[in-house]
Amino acid sequence: MRMNRISAGIAMAMLLLALPATASDYTLGVFGNANEDDTVNMQDVTYTELIILEYRDKTELSDAKYDGKINMQDVTQIELVILGKEKELTVLDADDRVVTVPKPIERLITRAPDDARLTIALGAGDKLVASEAACKSCLCPTNWGEYTEGCMDCYFEILDGRLPDLPETSTRYAIDYELMASLNPDVIFTTGDADLFENKVGCPCVTFGYVSIEYNYDGLYGQIELMGYVLGKRDEAEDLIDFIESKVDMVRSVTDDLDEDGKPTVYFAPRGCSKGFYDPKEGRDFTRTVSSYEPLDIAGGINVAGDEPTGNLNVGIEQIIAWNPEYMFVACSSAEDKGAIEMIMDSDDLKTVSAVQNDRVYNCFYPYCRGHPPDRSLFNMLYMAKLLHPDEFEDLDLEKECNEIFEAFLMVDGVFTQYADWLEWPREYLDVQ
Repeated sequence: MRMNRISAGIAMAMLLLALPATASDYTLGVFGNANEDDTVNMQDVTYTELIILEYRDKTELSDAKYDGKINMQDVTQIELVILGKEKELTVLDADDRVVTVPKPIERLITRAPDDARLTIALGAGDKLVASEAACKSCLCPTNWGEYTEGCMDCYFEILDGRLPDLPETSTRYAIDYELMASLNPDVIFTTGDADLFENKVGCPCVTFGYVSIEYNYDGLYGQIELMGYVLGKRDEAEDLIDFIESKVDMVRSVTDDLDEDGKPTVYFAPRGCSKGFYDPKEGRDFTRTVSSYEPLDIAGGINVAGDEPTGNLNVGIEQIIAWNPEYMFVACSSAEDKGAIEMIMDSDDLKTVSAVQNDRVYNCFYPYCRGHPPDRSLFNMLYMAKLLHPDEFEDLDLEKECNEIFEAFLMVDGVFTQYADWLEWPREYLDVQ
């Protein structure tokens, strides 16, 4: 109970020291020996002073009593908190919740494919004991529910071959709390409802909600850093962030020097066009767009919806005509959906739009899969950069780069090559480069 009391008091301290504002600018909050340097410095002492002040009316804080001063007896207590000898770690998650988790984590359940993907990328896939149903087709892209087509080498190799039999503790519509509890997880990674899971399953939950609406890399880095602390994979987290930044910087180093007035305007349909121009049920239609998609910005395109209110939005065909984008990117998640481009090109309503007139309407990678797969958005960044600025990125080997990205996240080689073959339209593009 000692650490539970201390952890509760830490909330006050960290609200003063490192409070995240929104999902997009998440700031890491880790308590005690945050840098794991086994050294008690003044910052560590300040943390613990605030903890002791919070309990100044209590008669006891472990063996130390608060007398208004920090003395050697108090420092001994500070060291127990800071040096992690209690085998626990306390963090501030994406929902501003103070959560204490055991160290080390041995058994983990993830509630979303993105969390499973990052767990694998950090070298902790052996800790994963269950996830949600979509994980099986979202990690290694395959045909949903059948797993007979797509990135099949990845499907059977990832997680040391455990993916096909990985327990499914939830679907889009239902959650099996009893199954979760029976798997005895040390922690659950989720994007919401953490208190409910803690009550029903009986283990701590850490939330990651970094890109709930819009995709941005600062939020992604914050999630990776927090996950690295929780999993005891801080070095691996730093390496993964460095890898992602290397791809981002490779593109930025070119597009940041381009004249802003010379960058082409782009209409981005991230939900594709499989349901036509308007889909009232799922929003999987051409007129659904987003006001911010950082991979497009980094690639050197100007989002025509950039001045619209933050988030997802549906716009009328008339608005797209008025924007008159020079390029259009339409997300495509299966070979069957790639023909939507022809529907757009043949539309009488859109025949005056510059992108249609100049045959600059393209498929792109679907940036969702029960979340925001960071590998797919990196693909889009590289692919869009090559299409928008072909001369500047003529030497960029898209297939090579994307195979490296998939391997960094999934620990399996050659996945993008199978992905391109399965989707067909990337292979058609790659074969003429």
